[in-house]
Amino acid sequence: MHTLERIRYEPRSVREILVEMKNLSEFMIDLAYSAALFNDKELAEEVVRLERRVDSLSYLLDMIAMVAVRGPKDAESLVGVAVVASATDKISDAAADIAAIVTRDIGVHPIVREVLEKVEERIGRLKVEANSILARKKLDELKEEARIGIDVVAISRKDEWIIDPKPEETVEEDDILIVRGSPGGVAKLGQLAEGYSRRARYEIETHPFKEIIDRLVELKDTSELMIDLAYSSLLLNNRELAEEVQALEDHMDNSHTEFELLVLDSISCREESRDYLGLIRLGVVTEKIADAAARIAAVVLRGLEPHPVLKLVIREAAETVISVRVSENSRLVGKTLREAQIPEVTGMWILVVKRDKEWLRPKTDLVIKAGDVLVASGYAEGSEGLKKIAAA
Repeated sequence: MHTLERIRYEPRSVREILVEMKNLSEFMIDLAYSAALFNDKELAEEVVRLERRVDSLSYLLDMIAMVAVRGPKDAESLVGVAVVASATDKISDAAADIAAIVTRDIGVHPIVREVLEKVEERIGRLKVEANSILARKKLDELKEEARIGIDVVAISRKDEWIIDPKPEETVEEDDILIVRGSPGGVAKLGQLAEGYSRRARYEIETHPFKEIIDRLVELKDTSELMIDLAYSSLLLNNRELAEEVQALEDHMDNSHTEFELLVLDSISCREESRDYLGLIRLGVVTEKIADAAARIAAVVLRGLEPHPVLKLVIREAAETVISVRVSENSRLVGKTLREAQIPEVTGMWILVVKRDKEWLRPKTDLVIKAGDVLVASGYAEGSEGLKKIAAA
């Protein structure tokens, strides 16, 4: 058991704390899934350390909010901020739960790799060979060289980890990069690294395993979509998006129950149970993330005007949510979302498309029209790229 640090009041802005909490919690999820995928205790322990940081920030934010409240109006104004902070803390707790699968040697079932190869955002492990064009380039140059929407989560160098490396960090020969992004982006970067060899795929021969994989992929993708939609509902103060989050939570409840039953039905002997426990806990994590998203969306559904600081936080965070209108001159007009390859080009993911007064799900065969409003999430640096291609 680790020693809990004493939290002392310090005069920081709510916006600054919330931005840090949002950035850390979302980064932790990527790092935690990486730790599970590669069964890496060092990455898992870093997630646990970051969770303690988010927990401390949550306590500090509560103190600052208490000092700021001077009456019922202040309380009503700040309650949405408190809810979002609490939800962010729960997301960091969920990441720590993934890390615990590794740190406690619970067992990572081989099909986890299959799951993480099928999700919308791919996690990859790439080795930079001596003759790679990526060697001796800074990370921001690397992204420009590859012209793909990817993010380097961590770098393993000479038995040490560089967590959340800065853009100016130089890639060296024999570095191992943990990256996330679109499947095409990860594959292309792997080719540029020239040493990338995908781990052997787990052969799925029995029908129950295929169902387990498909269900866990759906749970992971849906839970992360819900977080993005929840923040979108806050940014746009849009009840329809908030209602979509609530509807997805009901769907998640049913899907999670079915997933757990599938896993339990697949256990044939006690020796296998430990690895299957890891699968069950991954399912629980997705449910926790979905619940956090529902709490954020509830701010809008309860008729509370989102505090201006929340919109600032969403716009300023490393992972942001933006909405852009497609102009008549945009190269996107007339293309399907699959043809547009927006994630590959910009690193931004389309969450929903607003056409006139209708909200459309972003199916790959949806044809983009002039006047469409694209609501997207991703790293802030990719938002400028999306704005440019939407405009011309």
